Amino acid sequence: MPLELPPTFAFSQSSLQSYVNCPRRFWLAYVEELTWPALEVAPYDEHEQLLRRGAQFHRLVERAEAGLPKELLSQGLAHPLDEWFESYLRHRPADLPTEIVEVERVLSAPLAVEAGRTRLAARYDLIAVGGDDEDRRVVILDWKTNQRATRRSILQQRMQTLVYPFVLVEASAGLPWGPVSPEQVEMRYWFTAAPTEPVAFHYSSDLHAANRAKLNNILNEILRGENRADFPKVVDTDENRRRFCSFCVYRSRCDRGIGAGSLEEFDEAEFPDADLEDALDFTLEEVLELAF
Repeated sequence: MPLELPPTFAFSQSSLQSYVNCPRRFWLAYVEELTWPALEVAPYDEHEQLLRRGAQFHRLVERAEAGLPKELLSQGLAHPLDEWFESYLRHRPADLPTEIVEVERVLSAPLAVEAGRTRLAARYDLIAVGGDDEDRRVVILDWKTNQRATRRSILQQRMQTLVYPFVLVEASAGLPWGPVSPEQVEMRYWFTAAPTEPVAFHYSSDLHAANRAKLNNILNEILRGENRADFPKVVDTDENRRRFCSFCVYRSRCDRGIGAGSLEEFDEAEFPDADLEDALDFTLEEVLELAF
């Protein structure tokens, strides 16, 4: 029998990244749904402020993309929101398709693996579509308010870079602009910390097939798990404690330390579920479902 997860659960880049980082973290967060009163990052106040600013920036850009007057949106913004928003207005990629522009779109695609059937969902900051049929071009734009831009080599390994284009291609047949091929899709990250240096990943049929195989392997591992023992802790090394355990709310429960990791060493890309701009708690009402 597949692993029993909450009835409204849909796999996302956040939950999959948690599993890849540490299977036990996935078990505690998504199976037991265990809340644990521990800080993720210290100092807490500064980290919380960064998260709030990130959420505010997302709302600003969403409203700007929806057509609200940019001059009105810019009024009274506190630092650094004023600089972030000005940078976005000035350095928004000029080559984005303009025929269809959607913001904060949630898409879902069914995925059947040997261990059962499940759903994979993604929330997109922006999807820009242009052209017709064979000439169609689709750009996924994801904006990041990290303190520093994430290196391309790291982004390439992240589940978000896999999940977002995969879900879009799988769900595209049910979308207003119609089915798209992987070759027509591009995933692009835009950083407030480096507004003139977006990081782009072009998609392909070979990559789509490889991503499907990788997702099948991960989801089979997860869905075949029966109890906590099937979701082991990440190997206890100094490097793993520094990268993962010190920023995990369950670290004391796992005997991996007590104090929260330093904000200076925190990599938002490692913990997307800890970031308000990427956290995904999908419900059935939110997800654009396709029939199994």
